[in-house]
Amino acid sequence: MSYSIGEFAQLCGINATTLRAWQRRYGLLKPMRTEGGHRLYSDEDIQQALKILDWLKKGVPVSQVKPLLARSGARRTNNWLSLQESMLQRLKEGKIDALRQQIYDAGREYPRAELVTEVLRPLRSQLSANIAAMITLREILDGLIIAYTSFCLEGDRKAPGDNYLICGWHLTDACEIWLEALTRTGQGHRIDVLPVPPAALAPEIFPQRKWLLVTSGKLTLARKKQIERWQPLVASLDVISL
Repeated sequence: MSYSIGEFAQLCGINATTLRAWQRRYGLLKPMRTEGGHRLYSDEDIQQALKILDWLKKGVPVSQVKPLLARSGARRTNNWLSLQESMLQRLKEGKIDALRQQIYDAGREYPRAELVTEVLRPLRSQLSANIAAMITLREILDGLIIAYTSFCLEGDRKAPGDNYLICGWHLTDACEIWLEALTRTGQGHRIDVLPVPPAALAPEIFPQRKWLLVTSGKLTLARKKQIERWQPLVASLDVISL
């Protein structure tokens, strides 16, 4: 079968911008073209895309994937730990500009959801000690994460998808709001962030929005009942429990 770039993106879970970059910048996919110049993807392209994603999820930068695809039975590698260590070293050495660039580069090289779960969250955990130096380093890292997430969110402003609001709710770590937002960028949604968990929340004032509430720990019975009261008042409301 043949698929348009939109259909192919939906089947593989990859946005169209990324697919174009894989083709133009890295030569990873070679779709056919219609007489009008539109890309047409095949079932073989789907299998190739899934192999690429597999390498990316293992921590291999997209720039290094092409030769691995050509090697049958190539050994799987995992670069996440080395990337964490590199970022931590730059942070400790005060190389903030270099770390900022590394985060931006990693956001282009890896799926952002994996970047969050495999690198940024573990890195923040390494800085969780209640020591002044560690607290300061973590605040610097959080500032870079917020700046990068804001950059990605702004890039999605013209996306054709739904309007989301991401908010903390009974949340102890406000940076988790931004990390959850980052995992959802580049997927065709327009996302706004409430940067600090509010003392009180009224989702019903934006009934057309889809709400994502980021919360800590298990939901109590009282909180579950509150969610049930809110859900009929908005387009949708889901809770992300950390």
